[in-house]
Amino acid sequence: MPTIKDVARAANCSTATVSRALANPEKVSDATRQRVAQAVAEVGYSLNAAARNLRRSESRTIVVILPDIANPFFSEVISGLEAAAHQAGYQVLLGDAGHNPERVKSYFNLVPSNQADGIILLTTEVPLALVKERQAGSGFPLVVACEYFDNLSLPTIHIDNEQAAHKATEYLISLGHRAIATISGPGRNPICKDRLAGYQHGLAGAGIQVQPDWMLEGDFSFHSGYERGRILLQRESPRPTAIFCQNDEMAIGVLKAARDLNISVPEQLSVIGFDDIGFSQYCEPELTTVHQPRQAIGRTAMRLLLDMLKDRDVPFDQTLKTQLIVRGSTGRAPE
Repeated sequence: MPTIKDVARAANCSTATVSRALANPEKVSDATRQRVAQAVAEVGYSLNAAARNLRRSESRTIVVILPDIANPFFSEVISGLEAAAHQAGYQVLLGDAGHNPERVKSYFNLVPSNQADGIILLTTEVPLALVKERQAGSGFPLVVACEYFDNLSLPTIHIDNEQAAHKATEYLISLGHRAIATISGPGRNPICKDRLAGYQHGLAGAGIQVQPDWMLEGDFSFHSGYERGRILLQRESPRPTAIFCQNDEMAIGVLKAARDLNISVPEQLSVIGFDDIGFSQYCEPELTTVHQPRQAIGRTAMRLLLDMLKDRDVPFDQTLKTQLIVRGSTGRAPE
């Protein structure tokens, strides 16, 4: 079982500092307190009853758990979260799940040990037992943003992923494309299912038959977009004239695959991404993409959680609007 020495080692401070941060957090700096809280979560240290009794009932800290801290999509979401939190006198502790559901447990333990007042989930890669326990009434607020859980009633902030994907597909069709492929995110993710459904409904609405071998699954990374893009673009005729990717990183990977294969964009191939991350404006050509209001998602999620802390009634499902941003990576279908 992890000890306070393990926490001190992980936080790069003395055991006395750890004890002081846990028992009397007002006597240490915010930076030290957050570093100790992070270390507690990492090593899985559990406070004993005596330490818990010495804690204040309110930590003024909100835990935000994201699936991959390296993913540029989350930068604007976190910026919105932080702005709303600091305006209300709270601080944010980021928890990187690393696509590992087991790591999430340590962050959930911060709330019952009074090191955090609530949790905002930016991922659904979470053990369902933890979520169901909260749903049954575990005594702390939990908000889900960006993604959502199937068949679970939790306060959620998101976009209409199916509608956004439908519009992106319809835009390609309006340019004369009928050979439209897609690269999705992980198939188990509800938002990926929605985006795939939007793509399929867009094709069906135009009388275009869906081709299963033109629907490839990636993992939201640049590399998977590149690899899946090469598979699609090295097909023998017919080859797709357009590819809809479920995020911008994969779309940028497709752009690189096209360059390496001497396929010109948008003259021979149109590419659409999803999210409108900063890189999308600086790749060559600039990427057509679905803009998500990521700052607004973050601000709304934090304000919702803070309202829950004050026992205010809150809406359980809020859907924010998206916008298709047309740039240089899409054009008329080649004749």
